[in-house]
Amino acid sequence: MRTIRRRSLKLNREKWKRLVELVHCYAQEKDAHLVFFASDAAFAGCASDRSRRDHLIRASFRSPFALQARQWKLALKDAYETVQKQWSQTAADLRPRIAQKTEWSEEMKRYAYWVLKKPQRMAQLCDGPAPEPSHFLIDPKPQRTVFSYLRRVIRRRRGRRPRVRRAKSACFDPNMYTVFFENGTQYIKVMSLEKGKRIAIPLCGNTPIEGNIRLVLDQEQKRVEIHFTAEIHPAPKLHSEPCALDAGISEVFTDEQGNCYGEHFGLTLGKISEELNQKGQARNKLYQIAKEAHQKGDVNSSRRCRKFNLGRKKLQNRRKTARTEIARQINTAIHQVLLVRQPQVLVTEKLDLRGKAKSKKLSRRVSYWTRRLLKERIEFKASAGGSRREQVNPAYSSQTCPPCGFVHRDNRRGDTFQCTHCGHRDHADRVAAANLKARYKDPEITLYTPKERVKAILLNRFNARLESRGDP
Repeated sequence: MRTIRRRSLKLNREKWKRLVELVHCYAQEKDAHLVFFASDAAFAGCASDRSRRDHLIRASFRSPFALQARQWKLALKDAYETVQKQWSQTAADLRPRIAQKTEWSEEMKRYAYWVLKKPQRMAQLCDGPAPEPSHFLIDPKPQRTVFSYLRRVIRRRRGRRPRVRRAKSACFDPNMYTVFFENGTQYIKVMSLEKGKRIAIPLCGNTPIEGNIRLVLDQEQKRVEIHFTAEIHPAPKLHSEPCALDAGISEVFTDEQGNCYGEHFGLTLGKISEELNQKGQARNKLYQIAKEAHQKGDVNSSRRCRKFNLGRKKLQNRRKTARTEIARQINTAIHQVLLVRQPQVLVTEKLDLRGKAKSKKLSRRVSYWTRRLLKERIEFKASAGGSRREQVNPAYSSQTCPPCGFVHRDNRRGDTFQCTHCGHRDHADRVAAANLKARYKDPEITLYTPKERVKAILLNRFNARLESRGDP
């Protein structure tokens, strides 16, 4: 499935006002349900959004924000799914931690995975007694150990409860809108706060719209966007050999054959980083001037400085443009990989890892590099293009010599790799990609093997290779 966005034509003042009022009421309704589901006991007691909806219907519930029945029911469902997504994300973050618990027995891991399988079980665990499985048994002592660990880690990693911070969007099901054409223009009529009076929105383009939709306000342009999902026809599977990619700063990717994709990426990233850094330094100076003027009692000077020099609209547009250009180059690079190599499997490092950069300048570039965007784009484009994406452990991949297996940090100097044992010389990113490909089916070095253990395995293999040849 893929999300498609349809923009509206310019709306008149009356339509815009009615849509803003509708979205504001929807946001208030959703926030009220989020407050209810923020209670772990309340969420654990709801098997689904329908159970909560049926309870409210039996209690003759009416929306305090003047929403029609279908609208408040959809706001309730939206709130429930938002809370459920937060629990699911927490479970996804915890599963790798469970896999790394070598001191736990299989019985304890099974119980932990069983709890993380459903958000209601996690909520029950945080609120009161531990949930009891019905299809297998676990002793009380290991169960208490797992229970205490999960409860502690969930409370620490879950973060703030979801709330509606800004009234920006509203959901509609197929019975709450109609699509029609008039004078060659496509319109969508959405349900309003008044019964029987829908709001007709003219749209750009002409695309079939079906299923649930989300109406999103564009405050700057005074327009709306209609978001809906459409099914993607799967591409035929590719059958070429696996391709390993190492993500870099100078270029988007380098594969194990030495091919570079997105070669101008480093120049773009450096230019964006420097421009935004200089802009930030200038804004900090102006902010300090405004602060000093306010402290001296010159309120008008301070207000003018903030109004005409410290506005956020242009800065946000500049950052948005930068992110768009970075995303474009990443998309182009992935498309080139699929076109040139046509791999059955795309092997990459675990892109959600974090590390400390060597300098502030490099750290700024990495921050604009957007790992999340890169990870999401690879997953989507690989599946849409007929490939399968696999992640491997990246520890010491750019410090290990592919021919002899010697690992040392002195092997790499910037973008140049030269082994201090055998003298093998190559580009560091190509060496890293070659090592990533070698780890694709490595039974000892898994995705979650600690880096200390990875280094020990690599050194043991190097020493065993020396001993087999009779070298000292």
